[in-house]
Amino acid sequence: MIERLLDGERQLGGEAYHSSMAQILEATDTLINRLDDVGRQWLEKLGDAYGQRERVVMEAAFREGFCQAALLALDVLVYQAELPEE
Repeated sequence: MIERLLDGERQLGGEAYHSSMAQILEATDTLINRLDDVGRQWLEKLGDAYGQRERVVMEAAFREGFCQAALLALDVLVYQAELPEE
């Protein structure tokens, strides 16, 4: 399980994440070249808001995953403590 979690290829969603990020960067570059200064400022604000939202979601997901892992570890310890001794 630990090896799977530490696998660099799987981090950040792997290929799906990188593909989506490439699309976002391409769309951003296209829009920057087509928008006036006010439009570019709004695009930057939009990008900042999405980035902040992504950070909040990632922190919440990490916290939830960590808590679930701790509860699972506790369940395993309780289960092992209740096993009859051999």
